[in-house]
Amino acid sequence: MRSLRALLLCGALSVGLHAAQLPVTLGAVSTFTVLGATTVTNTGPSVIYGDVGLSPGSAVTGFPPGQVTGGGAIHIDDTAAVNAQSALTAAYNDAAGRTLPITVSGDIGGQTLTPGLYKSTSSLGITGVLTLDGQGNVNSVFIFQIGSALTTATNSQVKLQGGAQAANIFWQVGSSATLGTYSIFNGTILAQVSISLATGAALNGRALARTGAVTLDTNTGVNPGPPTTGGPPATLAVTCPLNTAQVGVAYNSVLVATGGTPPYTYSITGSLPPGLGLNASTGAVTGTPTGIGSIDAFSANALDAIADTATRGCVITTTAAGLPPPGTPAPSSVLLVAVGLACAALYKERERILRHLRKI
Repeated sequence: MRSLRALLLCGALSVGLHAAQLPVTLGAVSTFTVLGATTVTNTGPSVIYGDVGLSPGSAVTGFPPGQVTGGGAIHIDDTAAVNAQSALTAAYNDAAGRTLPITVSGDIGGQTLTPGLYKSTSSLGITGVLTLDGQGNVNSVFIFQIGSALTTATNSQVKLQGGAQAANIFWQVGSSATLGTYSIFNGTILAQVSISLATGAALNGRALARTGAVTLDTNTGVNPGPPTTGGPPATLAVTCPLNTAQVGVAYNSVLVATGGTPPYTYSITGSLPPGLGLNASTGAVTGTPTGIGSIDAFSANALDAIADTATRGCVITTTAAGLPPPGTPAPSSVLLVAVGLACAALYKERERILRHLRKI
């Protein structure tokens, strides 16, 4: 009997140790929402809350039309980017070195997972909804060790409940990660090679690539803040969706809540552009705009599980398809040519009038 009790006690202790993972130490990379090694490339009006960095490469393209906001800045092979890459290597090794994982494989969409360490020896996929349940602990930690690629399907979602925080979720990827079109993803991606966010994918976390590129396409990326190890979560906050849309072109963006206690419920005070609608449970703003030239101001609201609220003023401007986003300046060479043509036309008209007066 004593042997059986001891065995049960050891089993309970093992489960307890598994559930008590500490967050991965991010250090100098914690402020970066996007970090690449060779290139960072953006297409469309992506909005990145937090720093965007590159080292040792030198090509960061697509900003504008992409925007870096929320106090973030672009760092190209400067001291901040170099230090961030060094911290990323340490964080990657920290996550990869954790022991006693639970084995997962294939596609983990449709499952509900509790805090702990999970390992896939090959690739890992997410189709549909993967739920991460913090079981009432806002300091719960999820770490995924993935032997090769991480791929999420179109419209897939990593959903948080029970207090799980994006700041305490880590995906260590042995090769490259791809977030599918219009997918919603939570957590920090630590990729050995590259990371690609397909059109409309929303990331509440970080896209950090050690040796390759980060590719963006009309995405929302939100830095969830530093990992938490004790005490209350960060103050609840909510971000705006992409601030430009085109008539007749499918729009897909998302309100993202950080801090507080998930799950969140989203709402709008005011009105979205005609043709767009909000999903209250995911924060997704989707549809096809119908009104040319509208500038719609509204408040984005988030309500968390303990009834805390956050609000942010937002704007979406709708333009005709094919036009640049409002506020995008024409290149200086184009402006000079336009001014030169106008002056030439005025000069020709002046000469015509003078010739006419001489004949009188």
